Amino acid sequence: MDASEEPLPPVIYTMENKPIVTCAGDQNLFTSVYPTLSQQLPREPMEWRRSYGRAPKMIHLESNFVQFKEELLPKEGNKALLTFPFLHIYWTECCDTEVYKATVKDDLTKWQNVLKAHSSVDWLIVIVENDAKKKNKTNILPRTSIVDKIRNDFCNKQSDRCVVLSDPLKDSSRTQESWNAFLTKLRTLLLMSFTKNLGKFEDDMRTLREKRTEPGWSFCEYFMVQEELAFVFEMLQQFEDALVQYDELDALFSQYVVNFGAGGIKCPFHNSVACW
Repeated sequence: MDASEEPLPPVIYTMENKPIVTCAGDQNLFTSVYPTLSQQLPREPMEWRRSYGRAPKMIHLESNFVQFKEELLPKEGNKALLTFPFLHIYWTECCDTEVYKATVKDDLTKWQNVLKAHSSVDWLIVIVENDAKKKNKTNILPRTSIVDKIRNDFCNKQSDRCVVLSDPLKDSSRTQESWNAFLTKLRTLLLMSFTKNLGKFEDDMRTLREKRTEPGWSFCEYFMVQEELAFVFEMLQQFEDALVQYDELDALFSQYVVNFGAGGIKCPFHNSVACW
């Protein structure tokens, strides 16, 4: 989170969005593992279990990884999902006790405090172990020690929120095993966050829909909400679920037209009888 670091390009939101994951800490480290990460993440499917008795589905998760910035965190009352960061990752390859005390610990503390201030509870700390970095170091802690130290300082009872990625750029069985464990954890946390926040979004949408007979209710505003849900399903390549949202909107609008023609309801667009 150094201000001198080269910023990543701004996020542009389109109908081809992917779930957003922010990256803090060592940006150069993340950049070095990104090509492998972006290729490996969607390869293995995950079972997506949803509420309300819906059948589970197998989905391939992809992500739009962006540099962590506080302005990306959702503001109070902002429930949009297309711009919502579902997971926050802090990257470090620190293995030096003095470096940890002098910079990394303070940087991690600031990062977690920002997340707490925005009630963001979905995060992960990744410690990259690199044998080449250990050469010529005098204050080296064993890997297990530095991991335990970070877990004790920041993870409390969530020790699984700190994972190790061993020599990620090497071609070895140890590296592959490490990648597999990390990717499983990443997919699991990402899907958990997505399911939780999507459920909240759907609950809020249903509450808004139930108010459609109340004065001042706007079909246009509701349309934007359910259309965003359709975009989210499309983002997960769940195209049938996306089409269901438009079918429901079409049925709701058709009912409004019938009611309006019978004189029993105001215009769904402007809440006035004489809008067309």
